[in-house]
Amino acid sequence: MRPLAENPNRIAPSAAASAGGLGRDSAVIGLVCTAHFFSHFYIFAIPPMLPLMKADLGVSYTQMGLLITLFSLGSGAAQYFMGVLVDRIGARWVLTGGMTLLAAAIAMMGIVPVYGALAAFALAAGLGNSVFHPADYTILGSRVQAGRIGRAFSFHTFSGMAGFAAAPVAMTFLAAAWDWQTAFVIVGAAGLAIVALLLSQMRLLEERRRGEPALAKTPSGLGLRAIVSPPVMYMFLFFFAVALISLGMSGFMPAALNTLFGMGLVEANLILTAFLAATAVGVLFGGFVADRMQRLDIVAGVGFACAAAALALVGLTRLPYPAILAVFLFAGFMIGMISPSRDMMVRNISPPGASGRVFGFVSVGLDLGGVAAPLFFGWLMDRGAPAWVFLCAAAILLLAILAGLAANRYAPRPVPAE
Repeated sequence: MRPLAENPNRIAPSAAASAGGLGRDSAVIGLVCTAHFFSHFYIFAIPPMLPLMKADLGVSYTQMGLLITLFSLGSGAAQYFMGVLVDRIGARWVLTGGMTLLAAAIAMMGIVPVYGALAAFALAAGLGNSVFHPADYTILGSRVQAGRIGRAFSFHTFSGMAGFAAAPVAMTFLAAAWDWQTAFVIVGAAGLAIVALLLSQMRLLEERRRGEPALAKTPSGLGLRAIVSPPVMYMFLFFFAVALISLGMSGFMPAALNTLFGMGLVEANLILTAFLAATAVGVLFGGFVADRMQRLDIVAGVGFACAAAALALVGLTRLPYPAILAVFLFAGFMIGMISPSRDMMVRNISPPGASGRVFGFVSVGLDLGGVAAPLFFGWLMDRGAPAWVFLCAAAILLLAILAGLAANRYAPRPVPAE
């Protein structure tokens, strides 16, 4: 199939977004990113409390782990359907409804500390958490000026990373000051306060203003025809590969470095911390890159190719510790840099009126990658092949490059000036 000279599937910003200024864009980005911060905060709010909850409830770690599984199951399974709802009734309503359910369920975990109730609340919290990617990206893509969308997406990703980092510290502090039940109630109440803030600013979050034409006609039913298309499936594969790398490196980098180089776990985990910090910095830098580059697939290709070369270098050579640290700083930065470009690529290939379901669908690729990564990289470690952890990660990055290039065949091409 030849590349499309003009992409009818591109979602252009609304007239309101094009006419708005920096102040309004900043307010929209701030609101959406604050909600996204709490989404990721709540994901990591439960794990630090598991030992305390286990001791009080007298249940097993397997039962405690089921709470995290139920949260993840509710979040992953519902994302596409929440995307359909976004396209049907509007992203702002889905966002505030999901945030309300999520925050209330987290608060109720502290109010009703009974295991059966905790399991139900964990599932409900996961369902609430499923709204953020389809709703957030739809709002940002339609309400922020075109020249700032890359940076908006980068701030969105960074806010999630900040939520991950803040949760263990905040929950541990609150539990130490009071108890784990009070910690859940406090952070749940904080989320409900954010819901009140969102409700007070609903006009800012509306995808279009009164009197403007709709962005596009929403597909009927579940809109599967919009999903089962080559560009969307390529981006699903791209997201799956990204999750494999992120979760594989986060989970098994220290163990692989320890086995491969005889490195102490403290030193190995310091490299992991540096890798994750460099990724966060790369995400912020990548927003500026995405706003200035025409070929986002080239941005992703260069970033992933450099990261793949760095990971392969670790797997193939015996490097001293400072060099390994430098290599992972570089790899993390390059992987983070492509994140805003990745999200803009999804925006550009989304059919009209279907941005919610497309972002919801490709985000399922992240969830599936998160499921597959521990199994795959754990299998490599069990086979005594720590070097292949890095070599396979490099190969997966190359696969992601191919998927990105294939998806870009359907991206909009600039129209030459006459």
